[in-house]
Amino acid sequence: MPTYLLEIGTEELPADHVPEAQDRLKNLMSEYLTQSNVPFEEIQTFGTPRRLSCIVKGLAPLQSTIKKKVKGPKVQSSFDDKGNALPPAVGFAQKQGLTVDRLTREEVGGVEFLVADVTIEGRPSKEVLQEVVPKAIGGLSGERLMRWGNYDLKFSRPIRWLVSLLDSDELTITLDFLKSGRESFGNRVLAPGKVAIDSPANYVQKLREAKVLVDPAERRSLIEKQVAEAAASVSGQPRQLKGALLNEVTNILEWPHAVVGEFGKEYLELPDTLIETIMVHHQRYFPVERTNGAATGNKLLPYFIAVANNDRAEATAKIKQGNERVIKARLADGRFFYFDDQKTRLSQRKDALEQLTFQEGLGSYMKKTERMVKAGRALSDALKLEAKYLVCLERTLELCKLDLVSNLVRELPELQGYVGSWYASQEQEPPEVVAAISSHYAPRSQDDPIPQDTTGKLAAVVDKLDNMVGLYALGRRPTGSSDPYALRRQAQGLIDILLDGLPDYAINVTALMMLLMDEVKPLLEKKRGFDPSKALLDLTEFLMQRARVKLNEKGFKREVIDAVASNMNILENLPDALIRCRTLEGLINEDSQMTLIRAGVRVANILSDQSPDTVNPALFDNDSEKTLWEALNTKVVAKQGGALKLPATQDQYRAMLDLLKTIVPEINAFFDNVLVNDPDLAKKNNRHGLLHSINKNFAALGDFRKLQPLLP
Repeated sequence: MPTYLLEIGTEELPADHVPEAQDRLKNLMSEYLTQSNVPFEEIQTFGTPRRLSCIVKGLAPLQSTIKKKVKGPKVQSSFDDKGNALPPAVGFAQKQGLTVDRLTREEVGGVEFLVADVTIEGRPSKEVLQEVVPKAIGGLSGERLMRWGNYDLKFSRPIRWLVSLLDSDELTITLDFLKSGRESFGNRVLAPGKVAIDSPANYVQKLREAKVLVDPAERRSLIEKQVAEAAASVSGQPRQLKGALLNEVTNILEWPHAVVGEFGKEYLELPDTLIETIMVHHQRYFPVERTNGAATGNKLLPYFIAVANNDRAEATAKIKQGNERVIKARLADGRFFYFDDQKTRLSQRKDALEQLTFQEGLGSYMKKTERMVKAGRALSDALKLEAKYLVCLERTLELCKLDLVSNLVRELPELQGYVGSWYASQEQEPPEVVAAISSHYAPRSQDDPIPQDTTGKLAAVVDKLDNMVGLYALGRRPTGSSDPYALRRQAQGLIDILLDGLPDYAINVTALMMLLMDEVKPLLEKKRGFDPSKALLDLTEFLMQRARVKLNEKGFKREVIDAVASNMNILENLPDALIRCRTLEGLINEDSQMTLIRAGVRVANILSDQSPDTVNPALFDNDSEKTLWEALNTKVVAKQGGALKLPATQDQYRAMLDLLKTIVPEINAFFDNVLVNDPDLAKKNNRHGLLHSINKNFAALGDFRKLQPLLP
């Protein structure tokens, strides 16, 4: 079975584009070959900053032969009275490459049609590849696609060469201005010349000989090994050896070589996060920490590890020297700003914060701070927070944005929050406030956890909601893959905090959103198209979607989530929604409870929003309805002590369900023996009222109609 190799040689691609383009190339080639009826065994993809490639293994030499029936025109309109073929029959036959006498007839729905039995012989796969490969290359999407020269082709970076081989033979692919061959290129520094590829089988090895590791997994593994060994050589261990930094470094070079650099110990008086941010975000270095880090204080050692694209021994010293010179300059700047900023107290920066715009149309960061403080007070009152949390939350919201006007954050925006926390600590603010100023931005990325401190979690809820309400009011909503304000991440962070971090705090998100919208209304009333009601509705739906996804990730079935969400606004009390989901999920997972669920579904199904909720026992004329009414009052209402007070605990919800289970026989007997929708309107309404009295107990957990698909 033939093997096909495609390599797309480019100028340096963005690091985050390489893995995405690899996946896209694999999917497109698989999709186009499948659509073209060309069987294959597997597709393997590779990627470096200068190339994207794929190897298709087990490729069939020919397309699969296809036999199919094609329905044509009606027989009635295809022939005249004498049986001569009319244009519809002739045209259909010609289109299928047949004569009219080779057409057959089939009856469909009582109408007879002409049918053509068509056989499409498979073409050589190489011909198909010449058609689909240019389409696959053109379909590789990316951000900010570019054109170059006088060509119409768009790609993330200019394409400079193409390699296209079917086994050892060149398979010519023409792409606008380029014609493929078998010549690739080696490492730009270590082996800059052309590399002739003999066949797909030796593609990886040929490029390895030219100082290019085309397999990202191999590069990643080598980087991890080299960085760990380099850190051990200075009696330390690497930080950031997982996640975003490793991914980026893997995709910005082709031949990794770790080099240890050193900086002055005097810089260790700076916070670890400051040093680490300069190394990671600006230089793509791996920090080195002590093997047995201290419980408090600095953990970093005065070393860093740079990964170069050059392993020549004579170059290592220069690489080390150049990187040390850069990091020392950056650390010197950071050190100056860190100590210079502390000459001005945080609270003295309010005037500067008034001059810093939050978003055009939403005022300054000082206005945002005032909104957050007001929302924080409302949240504290609603939750009846303990005094220490109440005071610390308000102080955090007053101070948490003041570091945005510091010189250090202007130089290193990634440090917002951290800088305010350091300066607040120096100014002897309470430890809870110090921690919350830093943590309220979390989660800052996909790999970042939610805040670990209660004050930080509460401040994060207020801050994220203010951001989302303001931006939705401005109409700055995520669209497709575009989310410039990271609203999806903020929304997910908010839901994570509420469900994972604050399960004991019944925060009414809807009420906070309405309060914050009232605060931004005066700023936007004259803005064209401003519709606060629609903005709140859209934001509610946006958050609801993420809450549903989160609950589903926690293991709850979609039907369970729908049942709970149908009977409550889950944003008004997410912890209660979580308890209800957990209670219903537990019920469904017990086979012995299916009779109760079935009864709940049966009761809910017959009721409507207009069903009356009053009961007149004097109208009962059937023993089954009398028995059910008595059972409800004696076995449920009396033992429960009246209606269940919401929100309830999981034990209380379960206890109510256990009581309802005791009247399941009476519910079933009622449906078996009583005509609920009696022609007599008074009887019908009374029976609906009886069922409504039962259903309000089920409805305290959710809409049981949504659980019907789960019944066996």
